[in-house]
Amino acid sequence: MRIGFVKFYWAGAWNGTTFSDAPELRPNPVYDYRFVYRDDGVYYTYNLKNKSLISRIVLNQATRLRQRLVWMETERIWRPYNTLPRDQCDSYGLRGANGNCMMTETTICQCLKGFKPKSREKWNSVDWSDGCVRNSPLSCHEKGKDGFMKFSNLKLPDAEHGWVNKSMNLEECKDKCSNNCSYMANTNSDIIGKGSGCIIWFGDLLDIRHFHSTGQDIYVRMLASEIGKV
Repeated sequence: MRIGFVKFYWAGAWNGTTFSDAPELRPNPVYDYRFVYRDDGVYYTYNLKNKSLISRIVLNQATRLRQRLVWMETERIWRPYNTLPRDQCDSYGLRGANGNCMMTETTICQCLKGFKPKSREKWNSVDWSDGCVRNSPLSCHEKGKDGFMKFSNLKLPDAEHGWVNKSMNLEECKDKCSNNCSYMANTNSDIIGKGSGCIIWFGDLLDIRHFHSTGQDIYVRMLASEIGKV
């Protein structure tokens, strides 16, 4: 969702069962949903299960909320069924590049392991917008110097500048751009079963958040010698 050209909420990539920032999107009594990814188009649809139920989705410019509302005939009111964004961690860009938002922590924005604040002064002033940078630069042109660290239970980063291949496995995914210094991370594009497909991120990782029991694994590229330290 945007105001003008500025993003303020992103639902995360589709992972075969749901959007990575929407663990609450699951089978429910109100509507069925479907995500279609084809060569000629990508789209998401939903259909109400009970045709007598009246429901609508509203984008409220004043509150910056997207709400699904259900009409309660007996009370004659619209009742919210779900609302987005849900909390501070849903604010796009809050933690800057390579930062991770964790609602359960006292300081909700933290750098990913292996990264440090780009501006320590601003970070300590609770301004996380500059994000984080690597502790050690990659050695992308020297074979075997870089590796991948696994991070679990995450909302996947914004994939606007990513690349997707539905037929690759993770090893092929890692080898695809190993000599490209902007190749930052990868994961499966579909988590069903043992996982399949490939998403590759180039450049900084944006809009990550941590979930306790949901979310997805992502493999972030790092200097191999750094992986054991963190």
